[in-house]
Amino acid sequence: MLTPALAALAVLALTACAAPAPQKRAAVDVQPAAVGPKALPQRNLTHFAGGLRCMDDMLYRFGVRDVSVMIEEMQDNSRRLGAGTRDMMISAFSDMTRRSRGVRLVTFGQDNQNVVQLLSMAQRINDFKVVPQYDIRGSITQFDEDVDRTQAGIGVQVASLFGVRLDRTTQASVLAFDASVITTRDLSLVPGASSKNTVVVKREDIGAGDGQAQIRGAGLTFSFGVSRNEGVAQSLRNMVELSAIELTGKLLRLPYWGCLELPTDNPEVKREMEDWFFSLQGSAELTSFFQEQLRNRKFYDGPIDGKSNAATTEALAAYRRALNLSLEGELDFTLFSAFLLRPVPTPPTTPFVAQKPAAAKGDNAAVAAPPPEIKLAVNLTKTSYRPGDAIELTVSTAQSGYVYCYVQSPANGKIQRIFPNRFMRDPRIEANTPLVLPGAQGFKIAAGAEEVRQQAVGCLATEREVYNDLAPQLRWGDFEEVRLGTFDEIRDAFAVVAKGPVALVGALIDVSAK
Repeated sequence: MLTPALAALAVLALTACAAPAPQKRAAVDVQPAAVGPKALPQRNLTHFAGGLRCMDDMLYRFGVRDVSVMIEEMQDNSRRLGAGTRDMMISAFSDMTRRSRGVRLVTFGQDNQNVVQLLSMAQRINDFKVVPQYDIRGSITQFDEDVDRTQAGIGVQVASLFGVRLDRTTQASVLAFDASVITTRDLSLVPGASSKNTVVVKREDIGAGDGQAQIRGAGLTFSFGVSRNEGVAQSLRNMVELSAIELTGKLLRLPYWGCLELPTDNPEVKREMEDWFFSLQGSAELTSFFQEQLRNRKFYDGPIDGKSNAATTEALAAYRRALNLSLEGELDFTLFSAFLLRPVPTPPTTPFVAQKPAAAKGDNAAVAAPPPEIKLAVNLTKTSYRPGDAIELTVSTAQSGYVYCYVQSPANGKIQRIFPNRFMRDPRIEANTPLVLPGAQGFKIAAGAEEVRQQAVGCLATEREVYNDLAPQLRWGDFEEVRLGTFDEIRDAFAVVAKGPVALVGALIDVSAK
């Protein structure tokens, strides 16, 4: 029999054992809401909030634009969580495109409509009859509670007066989320653009009920803390945000792993880059990749057509020299990975220009002559239309340059960019080579609307590519409203960054009810 003193010591000892060790809270934790009517809302900061912002910067840096993605309802195939997975994904994309506007997420419908019905709806409600290029589909594919559960307890009874018992329970739950990207053109899967991750949530109940969670996928592991108030739904949010980063990076071939703070020597990272290079190797698409990136980085000024030219060769040599790489060799994996992983070196004073006169070529030692005035022509197939008729125009320049075309929306009169667009991303046109809009591109320009009698179209031309330097008001996606009200304001904004002549040619369309 225990004496009262020994019983008291036993109770104290048990109390000390019951006190959980303090745990370091990770960035994923949020402050638990206070109980009662005075509770204040708390911002939900997850483990991948910084990764989403990093991806936004990466989209801007790599010059990504006019990528349109739709999202389907993301079902809970386990039928046990009832979490708003689709809305979590929408929030993640919103955070990931704040500055870059590189990816436009299109959402319509709250139910499980077939993707074909969604595309049909998009064509009916959009002024230009355009549909998104890609579709994200995914679901919660697994939710297993108590896949591993251990329980232990200890009790002490003092005489017949009272007893003390301490229980400790450890349990693990497994949650899986799978997502992939398909093309809306033929509903085919985009190879490699998928995300499949599993989160293992381990909870320990000794009063506080806190625990740890790990996201495991493709050999990569992310750990974070969870509290009693967060539960499995917060773990799902982390997994969805990780999927948003992965899907965007894989679809657009961006080094997204840098935003997840993964080392570049990680085997999965190296395998990812090798897969991308393997899919491009030996094709014109590989040359186009280097041409586009060299132009974004101001080493090259020429067409992105997958055909090697003198300017491409000189720009690649200058880029290799800036990175201390060998100046000889093919477009190999070493050069490809350097474009993805190495910081962008300082570009030359002026880029290497395709088909430029020899006097202003090379390392730019000679002083280039002032650029000539750009001669731009915009011709309508006809100038008088009935409401709803399809408008067609032809654009040409006397010298190679970069063209941007805008039209007033037939519905509200707002100015929207129609070229370049998701169907033709390169704004460059060659000298005396007419560009027909819309031509074979997958959109329509409708004339007027009810009570609309005139409608304006306008195109601008510059000597060099300026999109990545434009003000935020002009970095919105194709077929979206520009945050400037007139064509003259758009020209002035281009002139600020073009540092050269900017041509603006417009035309008025007469709309008659007959």
